[in-house]
Amino acid sequence: MNSVSPTNRQVRTLRPAPKPAPAPGRSIRFGMLGKTMVTMLGAGLLPLALFAAIMLADQAGRIRHEAEASMRANAEHVSDQVDEWLDKNVRALQQAANAPGMASMNPEDQLKALIALQKAHPWMYLTFTIALDGRNIARNDGKPLVDYSDRVYYKDILNGKELAWEMVISKTNHKPALLLSVPIKQDGALVGVMAGGMNVENISGIIAKLKIGATGHAFLVDEHAKVVAHPREEFVQTQRVLDDHPLVQAFFADNQSHTLSFVQRSDGKPVIGAVRGNRWGWAVGVQQEEAELFAPLRHMVEVAIVLLAGAAVLLALIAWAFSRMLVRPILDMATAADEMSMGELERPMPVSRRDEIGVLGRSLERLRRSMKAAMDRIESVG
Repeated sequence: MNSVSPTNRQVRTLRPAPKPAPAPGRSIRFGMLGKTMVTMLGAGLLPLALFAAIMLADQAGRIRHEAEASMRANAEHVSDQVDEWLDKNVRALQQAANAPGMASMNPEDQLKALIALQKAHPWMYLTFTIALDGRNIARNDGKPLVDYSDRVYYKDILNGKELAWEMVISKTNHKPALLLSVPIKQDGALVGVMAGGMNVENISGIIAKLKIGATGHAFLVDEHAKVVAHPREEFVQTQRVLDDHPLVQAFFADNQSHTLSFVQRSDGKPVIGAVRGNRWGWAVGVQQEEAELFAPLRHMVEVAIVLLAGAAVLLALIAWAFSRMLVRPILDMATAADEMSMGELERPMPVSRRDEIGVLGRSLERLRRSMKAAMDRIESVG
């Protein structure tokens, strides 16, 4: 049996295995850092955004409701003022028609009452009487008598109406005017017509006094949709017919009050408006641009966007800091594990946490110690 002497024994020295080439870097397209930041931003901003959207929607509905209520109140206020002014003039004409001597249709007796009526109501530029055949009997301005047989307000009284009116361009002063007429009766029988002409500036003044922000206005049309009062003077001067206006169309469709939103044909701007009729069948329209009405809401939206942007920046910083606290130890342990795979077993695994990441780190540290002990034993055997 052959034996091998110690001098001839092949002595093998255990050398550390050659270090493998570093693993190629992994391309992390969307790692824990990004996922953590997105999760925190979503969890933080989504409830805020939903809350802001709900509040803004509620505020928009509230502003619209309040605007519509304000439009209706303004339309009602103007309508009541117009009715009050017209009723005052009608009562004055009726009192004059019932004055002593008026039913006699005597020019001298009537003239005193006509002059007194005009002095008591100076906005009446003309007061006059008409015989049943249309002839002018008396007038307060002393001008030549006129044939009124072609006037609507005269014909309506002859046809049995107790009150008649007509919007005209006055032949006396060549301005838009409202002509009112009532019957003159004696023992219940019609003997003539009492009439008065008044400048519409008085009604326009009522409309003009209504202030509805910077873009709102009111207007008044008669039963034929002819302008009685309007902020645009040319509409009054030309007695513009507004039968194409959405508010006027809505009113004359059923003679009911309406509140609606529509787009102005003149400039394409959306508006909110209300229309209401008076006792004469006239229509009072009130409108205001939505841009002005919803200006406070736009300001709220701008503030909400700024607050959300600020919250997003703050949450992003917090998420970035928190994510680094979470991810950095994992990356450090991954680097240590790579070094272990290349034979570096001397450096302890960095472990200082007491959470799940700390558990992982301590497990890797035990693995490092076990690997180092195994390598030490192998080397000692050699």
